[in-house]
Amino acid sequence: MDDDAYAVALKNALTEIKNICPDVSRSFIFAKDKVIASGDAETDEETMEKTMSSFQRVAEKADSIGNLKAFYVNGKKGKVILSGVNGMYIVFSTSENADTAYLYSVARVIIPTVLKLLETITPTPLPKSAPSKQLVIDTLSGFFVGDAVEIDTELLEEWAKLSNQESISEVEIEAFGGEATQCKVKEIRDSKLKGKGMIRIPEKICKTLEVKKGELVTVKPAST
Repeated sequence: MDDDAYAVALKNALTEIKNICPDVSRSFIFAKDKVIASGDAETDEETMEKTMSSFQRVAEKADSIGNLKAFYVNGKKGKVILSGVNGMYIVFSTSENADTAYLYSVARVIIPTVLKLLETITPTPLPKSAPSKQLVIDTLSGFFVGDAVEIDTELLEEWAKLSNQESISEVEIEAFGGEATQCKVKEIRDSKLKGKGMIRIPEKICKTLEVKKGELVTVKPAST
């Protein structure tokens, strides 16, 4: 899951807590390294930055006596509550009469549940699209030629890496006249032709594509 989706999920969790606990006026959640994870719509970034800076000073002093898990401040108009939840810290600004114990219990159920869900939603990365290449044709002839074309090993390895595949077994070839075909591919065996940007094509496939030796064709890995 990308950072934006992660932040949205946490923001929705904070909104749900506020729905359950109407005494909460503002809330945000951040990591111990002071990187803001997410905040509700009412809490601006400046407020979050000031709160985190104050927390950091308190946390540095607390390190000498142990880990800081939670604290709250009673003010004339309400409370500020900070609680550690699953390696993160959640901050609430509440009314004076807020039920602190209830708020803690709600936060300790909803936030860990959301974080656990986020850990399980890890999409499989889409393979990158390997770029097509224009290669010069050299023809293959003979009784034992077969139906496979030959391309430089380095290009096949590059395509495999970009496509997140172990190897490239087939390619798509398109002539400038529009004719196209898909066929098996091997590495070029003739050492004299390696590294010259060539593709060796059996003569019968050249006829299908209506191309000849010395012309250019566009080649790319076949779609899987």
